[in-house]
Amino acid sequence: MALLRQILSSRTFAKSVRLARFLEFICLRTLEGKAREINEQQIGIHVFSRSPHYIASEDSIVRTQARLLRLRLDEYFESEAPHSPMVISIPKGGYVPVFEPRQSVLVTAPPIPSSSVAVKPEAALPESEIRSEDRPHRRQWLGIAAASVILLILAGWGFHLWMRARIDSPSHLLWSGIFAPGQRAILVPSDDALVLYQELIQAAVPLDEYLSGSYLEQSNPRVGNAELTSNWFAAHQYTSTADLNLAMRLGRLPEAVNADVETRNARVLRLDDLKSSNIVLIGGIGANPWIALFADRLNFDVNYDWKTSEGYVRNKHLQSGEAPIYYEALSNGFRRSYGVLAFLPGLGDDGNVLLFEGTGMAGTESAADFPFNSRSFDDFAHRIGATSTHMPHFEALLETTSVGGNAPESRLIAWRIIQP
Repeated sequence: MALLRQILSSRTFAKSVRLARFLEFICLRTLEGKAREINEQQIGIHVFSRSPHYIASEDSIVRTQARLLRLRLDEYFESEAPHSPMVISIPKGGYVPVFEPRQSVLVTAPPIPSSSVAVKPEAALPESEIRSEDRPHRRQWLGIAAASVILLILAGWGFHLWMRARIDSPSHLLWSGIFAPGQRAILVPSDDALVLYQELIQAAVPLDEYLSGSYLEQSNPRVGNAELTSNWFAAHQYTSTADLNLAMRLGRLPEAVNADVETRNARVLRLDDLKSSNIVLIGGIGANPWIALFADRLNFDVNYDWKTSEGYVRNKHLQSGEAPIYYEALSNGFRRSYGVLAFLPGLGDDGNVLLFEGTGMAGTESAADFPFNSRSFDDFAHRIGATSTHMPHFEALLETTSVGGNAPESRLIAWRIIQP
């Protein structure tokens, strides 16, 4: 819907990615005829990356953000779109949005005291007069029905325009490069068991050892008095809830509907898969060693020092105003993290790869949110020369300040175009 797109790209919502994502989720669900699926639990899972098993009654994030979203919508229609013929509201007590014409102020005449009216006995009216009195009511109902039909037509046309705008958007070009009809797309979340192993031995595992599994035979790290054997690591495949939520979010994109999409653990992925499919890799090189295959093509090298527990991004070829290394750091209770979104050619003849990397969970989240923020990503796409039919390969470095691992806002600080 054109109205939704205008709201999401407005100044009011530009600096509130989470509220924009909240509004987009509930509006799309409603327009798709899935309003019954809109509830606190589903919003927490799909918008705020909560676990599928989280207890909504013990976590007030959805209720808190819903109050802020209602205030932000009121602010938008009062300040930025005071003359908009249509408005979107979220009635209290639920989360299903309502699309309705802007209400005008009705002036009602004051009631006349009954004592000032002389009451005469009612006389029976002829049938012809009764019928004539029914006509205004009939005309009123016909007018209401006609207005309803017009509103439905306008809503349908608005949805059509919104779909047209989506097809013409840069993000559609990006998603179409991964989710192409008839092609397989593999989503690969991080291997958090590998992260645990590297934290315990305080060293990185190279890709060749990861593929062969030989790293599990070299040492058995200990947690206290307990020894974690190679069999234990081989039997446990973990990934983060945030990564799985991103994979599900990608799988629900309209562009992914006609594509062959599957999610696969990094440990069971094979090199032939990267040559024959479009690939999405989630997590930095420490959590997803497959990223090492593309390191030579990238300028921004996301890495992690296991001895100091410090994430950083190395800038291989500096440009004016850039730093050689961007370190993740903690200051005044806020953690500054970095994320990299990279879209580059795959290992096969015509495939593509999309990388969501980060110095930590918040950094990866900033990279994941970037292409879903239509205003920020559209501006970036125009800067790198994207057209209505072509999206250049690129890498973008983002900085975010997070609290508790969440990345509420991020900003683009550097980018590169990846040549074929």
